[in-house]
Amino acid sequence: MTANTLQLAPVSEHQAARFAPLIPALVRATGPVSYDYQFGVDGLLEQVVTASWSVPDTLFCAACTTAVVQGDELLGIELGFAGPNFYAFKANLVALAPDLMAQGKASYEQFAGLAARAETASYLNAHVPDDVYYLHALSTPPQHRGKGVGRELLKAAIGRAAKAGYRELQLDVLADNPAVGFYQAMGLRIVAELRSPLLSRDHGFPAEYRMAVTL
Repeated sequence: MTANTLQLAPVSEHQAARFAPLIPALVRATGPVSYDYQFGVDGLLEQVVTASWSVPDTLFCAACTTAVVQGDELLGIELGFAGPNFYAFKANLVALAPDLMAQGKASYEQFAGLAARAETASYLNAHVPDDVYYLHALSTPPQHRGKGVGRELLKAAIGRAAKAGYRELQLDVLADNPAVGFYQAMGLRIVAELRSPLLSRDHGFPAEYRMAVTL
């Protein structure tokens, strides 16, 4: 892979449609124990992420995503936005539920379970301040890891955030994720560590780190 064959840019409308089937797995890979606990393992995460991908101002939207592409192949994504948008975009996911239920892609029981478990897991996330760029997901398919794709995406996100006048770039990552070392090598530091005795005991959750870099 040579640098001059790579394209790093916001996801285009054509790319969004073409890459949509790949996005749920990339999202899940950033924190499998957390996503599997909150969404379950019966396909709800895939349905919600796919629906969100095509709708701006939702938590997993293509409009908030920068991608590295080589030819027709997706090498990695960075999904992020202004800090307070995390809460607004999360709330906007609720509006996707009626259509998914009407189409038979998800059930009321699945969404009720998600709401309850997401509330329990929310205590693992520190508050996202208004004056930060929040990096919600940085992910690369397994076959493209170790090629510097994540580094280029993170460098670009830090550069954009600094240019836009944000105070910090922040992200959340589970303590057992090997990405912790990568983020530290890129200049991020751990600013908060949160634990849930219940989730650790019953569901194998490690601590959650809030990491940040000053811009």
